Amino acid sequence: MHKFFYILLFISTLSNEIFTDQAYGLKDSYDIRVELQGSNKVSINKGMKEALMALIVQVTGSSETLENLNAKNLLKDPQRYISEYRLENNEEGLLLGSFSFNGSLIRKDLIENQLPLWTGRSSTILVYLPCLTESINSLNLNIDFVESCLNSKQEIQIISSSRQSSATFPSMDLIDLNLLDMLRPLSPRVFMSKISKRYDLSNWLMCFKRDDFGVLLENSQCISSVDENIDTPENSLNTLINLINNESQLIINKKLEATVSVIIRNVRDQDALQEVLENIGSNILVKNLNLKTVEDNNIRLSVKVLGSRLDFKKIMIASEDFDHSPDDKDRITLSFIYKKRI
Repeated sequence: MHKFFYILLFISTLSNEIFTDQAYGLKDSYDIRVELQGSNKVSINKGMKEALMALIVQVTGSSETLENLNAKNLLKDPQRYISEYRLENNEEGLLLGSFSFNGSLIRKDLIENQLPLWTGRSSTILVYLPCLTESINSLNLNIDFVESCLNSKQEIQIISSSRQSSATFPSMDLIDLNLLDMLRPLSPRVFMSKISKRYDLSNWLMCFKRDDFGVLLENSQCISSVDENIDTPENSLNTLINLINNESQLIINKKLEATVSVIIRNVRDQDALQEVLENIGSNILVKNLNLKTVEDNNIRLSVKVLGSRLDFKKIMIASEDFDHSPDDKDRITLSFIYKKRI
């Protein structure tokens, strides 16, 4: 498993963009910041590769993508995808490389190499660290234990952020504590299944700093809602997020083409019409399109796409510019509502 989350500690866009409407895998450009060992060419080239590795994981939605031979081929020439870069020092004095990647070119090569494209949104994962509760409720804890617990929390937050996910922690108020006491004789998995329902979350992670005999562990050990095996926070969280993202991954068959009939609603003027045509025309799957009819605020298009009709539908649904029309019951024609930009 690649230690990519340490690289991503310096991603500049995470805090502001995780919760936007746009699917991360469909962005026009990506700004990635990584720590550099120096300002020489060798260090900069190494930073480019590390930044591209991190970006490939995010855009494909899976940390396992880096094990694919085709993905490794993309890493041979990181500079191909970079539109610009700059060097800067952060507040701690560390030298950072800020790299801007071309989103369209990244997606084009992912499709060309039969690699997945993630069209989903940020997920939220409930994380429970018993050591946090222990730290709050006890006055006699070792300082090293408290610091180690807080480091585990920070590590999980960094990993989840690097994967475009959000780690949220239970409040452990009286309701949570009573539930913990009631279920204490039972397995941690039962407790997490119960408490996750309270927070209306189906995905969870639980990490321990002590073993079954109460002995302090050197490294946290975790279980998750999808894996009963005990593993490190990095491996457990990556496995969980990979499975969450799997539902929104596309692998486009580049040998397949389809012609799709499409209705776009809420196209109210000439400017909107032009925007819609330019937007769909620039879609990574679209080879060409023809405007068939314009009636009231609706337009009908014939769109030739790479891949299947379903692939194109998923891409359109993931777009921040269109909503899937609820009246799309026609098995032949796809229907979307254009969200007019203000």
